[in-house]
Amino acid sequence: MGFGLKGLAAAAGILLFISFCFSVKITHTIDLAERHLSTATLSTEIQHLQAQLAVQKQEYAGLQHQLEQLELASNLSEKHTAYTHGTYQVPPVHPPAKASYTQQHKLAVLVPYRDRQEHLALLVSRLHSYLTVQGRDFTIFILEQSPELLFNRGALLDAGFRILQASDYDHFAFQDVDTLPTTRGNIQYSYPTGTAPLHLTPFRFHPAANFEDFFGGISIFTREQFEKVNGYGVNFWGWGREDDNMRYRLMQHGMLPPEVPQVPRKHRRFYFDHQTHGKALEWRVKGEGSDAVYYGVNPDVPYGSAKIVSVQPHLMQDMSSGLNSTMYWITNVQANGPAVQFTVRLHCDELSTPWCSKA
Repeated sequence: MGFGLKGLAAAAGILLFISFCFSVKITHTIDLAERHLSTATLSTEIQHLQAQLAVQKQEYAGLQHQLEQLELASNLSEKHTAYTHGTYQVPPVHPPAKASYTQQHKLAVLVPYRDRQEHLALLVSRLHSYLTVQGRDFTIFILEQSPELLFNRGALLDAGFRILQASDYDHFAFQDVDTLPTTRGNIQYSYPTGTAPLHLTPFRFHPAANFEDFFGGISIFTREQFEKVNGYGVNFWGWGREDDNMRYRLMQHGMLPPEVPQVPRKHRRFYFDHQTHGKALEWRVKGEGSDAVYYGVNPDVPYGSAKIVSVQPHLMQDMSSGLNSTMYWITNVQANGPAVQFTVRLHCDELSTPWCSKA
């Protein structure tokens, strides 16, 4: 499928190897002028250089592991090509005759995920069949966050985009695991045609949306659109509000209103099913500074003197964090049916968002 990661991995591997060799060479290039140093001084210098070399070796090993994981992802994506167009038996789903299908563009579906295995299994199965029937050239990528920190949907999606940044995918669907397209609705996962992204699940389309400015569920950005807004803000630890911040970013860049599906208005469950689950904890804070206490609670509980951390203006209006500041490590890559699943460990700046480690 021309995944693009193999070339990236090979080039990065060469650079790492050169860097590694340079580090090794340090211990062998002591200038002749240093021969007058005492034996003790020379021994201390050698020990210092050897310690630096040990650090370089550790960094090299870690980066080499990352390259191996990216190479594995490339291989899995190539296998997906055969799976999509060869051996996979698509259930008999018959779209309307007037539907428009195309493989002119290449779609990456990014699914942020944690601890909803049943939801994930149903989504991958249905979405793979759904997009195959639409005739799209696509791959589903699952972004599973490792357990050290609170869930961060925005940072996961930024990480997924950056993992694929050297690939030839030209539009990206940011897909919630609990939102399932229905065959009767046949909403198209299309390439956005204008300057604004395509929001597949606006108010009155998403079964759980309860306000007009809702921007959650499923949205599709071109590569250029997502880079223009610097991706999602990365400071939304715990479920929610990264989509509100994304809407603010779009507004600031003159990219509202988004495109929406041009279909007849019907009952909201006509186009999408919503997999039910318990309400996620809402993170709040009492006190300030060193006296601040952060805690998670059911969002229906009155907050009294506490503040909801994610709705503070400096977070909701944040434009500086995003693709440029997302830090992550790929700890595992594996196939999950027709999808490619990354396990991603995120970084948190506890000085700016001290509640992130309350997982």
